[in-house]
Amino acid sequence: MSVLYGDDPLSDDGDHSFGTESIVRRFIASLNLLKTRTPSAVVALVGPWGSGKTTIFNRIQESMAADGTWSVITYNPWAYSSLESAVPGFFAEIRSALPDDMKGSSKRKVLGDWISRMAPIGSLGGAVGVDVSGAAKIIGDLLVGDQSPENLRKEAEELLRGLQHPILMLIDDLDRLGPNELLMTFKLVRLLGRMPNVYYLLGYDEKTLQDILMKTGLVAEEKSRARDYLEKMIQLRLDIPSLLPEYRSDLVNAALTEVTSNHGVALSEQDEQRLAKSWSHCVDRYINQPRAVKRLFTQVDATWGDVAGEVDFVDFVLITFIRTFEPSVYALIEERADELLSKSMDYALSRNKESPTQRWDRWIGYLEACGSQFPSHMADLLADLFVPIRSGRSNMEFGSAERTDIALRQGVGHADYFYRYTQIGVPRSDIAEKVVIQCIQELHDGAPGHATATLKAKLIEDPNRVVDKILRQGNGDTLPSAELIRILGQEYESIGTKSNGFLAAPPSRAALKLSEHILTTTTNDRALDLIGVAMERPAGVAMIGDLFRQLHSAKQRGEDSPEWFSEAIPIVCSHIKDVLNSLTSDSTDEENERGLRNFWALRDLTSSDEAKEFLWTKVGLQKLWQIEDILALMIPIRVGPTYWTLGELEAETMESVLGIEKIATILDSQSLPDHTASDQLSSPKFDHRPTVEDRKPFAMASFHQVLRSYRKQNDLEL
Repeated sequence: MSVLYGDDPLSDDGDHSFGTESIVRRFIASLNLLKTRTPSAVVALVGPWGSGKTTIFNRIQESMAADGTWSVITYNPWAYSSLESAVPGFFAEIRSALPDDMKGSSKRKVLGDWISRMAPIGSLGGAVGVDVSGAAKIIGDLLVGDQSPENLRKEAEELLRGLQHPILMLIDDLDRLGPNELLMTFKLVRLLGRMPNVYYLLGYDEKTLQDILMKTGLVAEEKSRARDYLEKMIQLRLDIPSLLPEYRSDLVNAALTEVTSNHGVALSEQDEQRLAKSWSHCVDRYINQPRAVKRLFTQVDATWGDVAGEVDFVDFVLITFIRTFEPSVYALIEERADELLSKSMDYALSRNKESPTQRWDRWIGYLEACGSQFPSHMADLLADLFVPIRSGRSNMEFGSAERTDIALRQGVGHADYFYRYTQIGVPRSDIAEKVVIQCIQELHDGAPGHATATLKAKLIEDPNRVVDKILRQGNGDTLPSAELIRILGQEYESIGTKSNGFLAAPPSRAALKLSEHILTTTTNDRALDLIGVAMERPAGVAMIGDLFRQLHSAKQRGEDSPEWFSEAIPIVCSHIKDVLNSLTSDSTDEENERGLRNFWALRDLTSSDEAKEFLWTKVGLQKLWQIEDILALMIPIRVGPTYWTLGELEAETMESVLGIEKIATILDSQSLPDHTASDQLSSPKFDHRPTVEDRKPFAMASFHQVLRSYRKQNDLEL
């Protein structure tokens, strides 16, 4: 039997009783004792919302029905649509409690006549703020005979006194009633309260009931008077005790087991330890009643299917708890997300301005200001979830390893996954883990499909996020390495950058990160084969060229290089030269830029002189380019929100590629007009992608300025 959902009482399964049965036995014993002490009484079953009152009511009714010593009936005033229908319903329940041998007898008629006479003329009509004229008419229509109410009352008392089994009317959820409905119910109870063998068991949350009473006008707006009224009304008070720690733990475990079983979630020992720690830090202070347990895990059960496999289950339980029990804290988390995810500039600056302890105190202040019930405990929970708060609690700054651990388990404290928790699903800007996994399977099967197309599109849009997700799925030996590195090579220019221009476009760090991971986590021979796969297209040659530049730089710093690196250098350089040799005078600007982009790799992997010599053959012997063409292609182009912007040439770039003085000799630059061209170097903007012809005037002006500065610094004649 489920322990989740709604206000359904807990099952009578012994495994799910959680101490309820012992409470029920004690309460029944009190009622049995009460009937030996007084002929009639009103008993209160008091407990906060969610404490299990309905469950206890049901157990009492079941136990007494099985015992046969009481006639138990229930009256639910909140179930009636109006006072007019509630009053007759109350009396109908009293009549129904009479034993079967009274059916059709004069005794039953006597009780019915008395009730009918008392309803319209008794104290009900004097209820403060309650109009019962309609109900009185309904009951008045039931009048039979002309006996006086007093005589009828005496006969009714005599009849009830002779009942073999006393009547117990259960009235639950009084705290759900409106002020008029509550007052009417109390008037009804008081009217028959002194009748022999009629007892009432009222269930309510005391605080809520006092608040309702203060709205009736009967006790003004004084809580003490409301309390006095209840004490006068109630002869015996039975308080539902808080769940014992072991019962609370049993209920939580039962609910957790049900949710994990429903969704096939398997918690590791580490998961259980994390949940237990956070539970003791904070959650246990809120989850102290059966309804609170249901409320939390019902939410988890209902929403986990939307994020299954996309987030960490433990973190999802904890975030669901915050959203459900502390919505103002949840709003604070969303508001301060950039700091919690270490993304904002404010957070970066705050690390220099405040100590971790000061950060902790600041967050305690935030939690107090938003009205958290337990600010320090809630701060502990946030520290379990978010690294910046954890740093404050521990009074130390954590490094990237801590965030890597969070990313590996898809935790809420990582920027890649945070919005999956707040959106309860994968945002459109994100890519689902199941799509990444499906894509990898499609590539393994050699049958790329919808998942592969989705991943490729997202790789261009958000390469860092996608690559990180792929990296978590395996290495060069377990991933579909050839298919992935082929995709990277095909799409490298698209995923690299929106900036264009020879030597200006920075490489896509994400693509290089994944390609390096694939190549360095497999065998030597396999890596060489994969390098060849990547360079099947010119864009792939550019990617491998950029990667080899990185590896070369690392080697220059004394870092270890892959075993295959030296063997692969001649192969890569050969492909770079092939790309450059494939260019013709009819090649497009984009093709020329793509070819020239590889120059840096050729220079680093061979030598500056060898690279220059190769490039000069394209100018001198092959007449592929004019010097003006190369300079124009070298101008950086950057794409703004709505326009394209040209940058400036740099002396180091021109010297490394061709040599400034050699360029000047060919261009006969001494004959150029003597001007600074500053007006032409103010980041010119275009509403279209500037062609090589568009760039040439700015390239020449930029070169003239560089030449003047270069010669001045080297004490050369202009």
